[in-house]
Amino acid sequence: MKITGRVAKQKLWIALIAAFLAVDTTAESNHIFEIKLKKPEFILPQYSPLFSSREAAIALEEVERAVALKDLLDSGDRQKVLSELDKYYDLELSPAMLMLKAQVYFSVKEYDKAEATYLSVLARMPQLVRAHSDLGQLDLVREDFVKARQYFANAVAYGSNEAIVHGQLGYLNLTLHGATSAISAYQQALALEPENVQWQRGLLAALSQAKMYEATLAYIKELIQKRPDDPQIWLNQAALALQMDNKEMALGSLEMAILLGDADAANLKTAAQLHLRVKSYDRASELMANLMSKGKLDAGSLFDYVSWLVQAAQYDQAEQLLKLYASKLGSLSIEDQFAYYLHSGRVAQYKQQYVNANTHYKNALEKNPSSGDALMSYAEFLVSQKDYVQSEFYYLRAEALPQYEKKAMIGRAQMFIDSQNYNSAVSVLRDVYKKYPDMSDLQDTITILENIIRNRESA
Repeated sequence: MKITGRVAKQKLWIALIAAFLAVDTTAESNHIFEIKLKKPEFILPQYSPLFSSREAAIALEEVERAVALKDLLDSGDRQKVLSELDKYYDLELSPAMLMLKAQVYFSVKEYDKAEATYLSVLARMPQLVRAHSDLGQLDLVREDFVKARQYFANAVAYGSNEAIVHGQLGYLNLTLHGATSAISAYQQALALEPENVQWQRGLLAALSQAKMYEATLAYIKELIQKRPDDPQIWLNQAALALQMDNKEMALGSLEMAILLGDADAANLKTAAQLHLRVKSYDRASELMANLMSKGKLDAGSLFDYVSWLVQAAQYDQAEQLLKLYASKLGSLSIEDQFAYYLHSGRVAQYKQQYVNANTHYKNALEKNPSSGDALMSYAEFLVSQKDYVQSEFYYLRAEALPQYEKKAMIGRAQMFIDSQNYNSAVSVLRDVYKKYPDMSDLQDTITILENIIRNRESA
């Protein structure tokens, strides 16, 4: 009787090994929670010709010509303006008229000519703020961010008080040099234009990336008080909460954003994942079904969710999602059909729908005969049905796959123990021990089984 007790204990130990090696870790993988935010970006100002004495004065003899050109610009005839300005050598034009010419080139997308003209202005007036800021905008359009950043920095150094210049410098510092270098520029832009959403978004991004969480959260709270119906602010709070590992705040903020109209698939997926984490399975399933109905739930995400629900013993929820997915089964790839049948087999097995489980497992193996996961799952299912002959057949197929060899051999040994075929179990476990000598505890199991065999023979 003592031997029987020890065998039962050892049998449990082997079963635990098999379970550990066979666990489907899909749902327990480290999900990267993704929240889709509107990113800071550069904004080009509306084209406006320069007729200002603040930076570059128009010569007296050019006033009449400038007025005529302004009339042409007001009528939208920019090519006519260029034709008039091209009648003169650049040296004959004042810096103000050259700036106008450069801006018109810019507006008609003749960027090389615009740059050359701006540079000729700077050759005569190297501290002309507008020329530096316009060149910064030009290089932003051409995506030469390094040059653009330098021109905006020059404009600030020479005294620019335009919010867009400080804001663009913040954007480029954030892009090129990290968050800390961007905070001050965005703050200056906001000091000039406190209601500008783009600068608010940029400052939030900079504070968050600099891991200044308390300052970021305080600023978000301030913005929420001003615009509580703006889903983007709630999404920023959700993203910050995830960085702070506060999943409850993240989930509450996400739900507010969804309530206010945010329907981005990435955000809905993240909300579903968070609901799974806090065990609000009904809401998670509702969000997933919503995504599926809109064709925005990819197969990989769906099966991750199903695996999670199965591990949480939410078999009905998992089955409902799979049934929704089954409606478009014929249009799916072979790989996705395989995954559908495999997960359906597992769910049916847990729900004790054994005929359905058997059918689904067979269908999965028809789609992918060399899947180690499917071979192991079906073999374990057959053991539960006491079909040991067929179970051994599928374990042997799994053993032929290097990454499943150990798992399948231990599973087959457990199957022999379940069927009280101790000689075969010992043979398999000896093979396992030879191939994996680090599994030293197996030697104790082998010894116990050999004692059972000897007792049987003597009896």
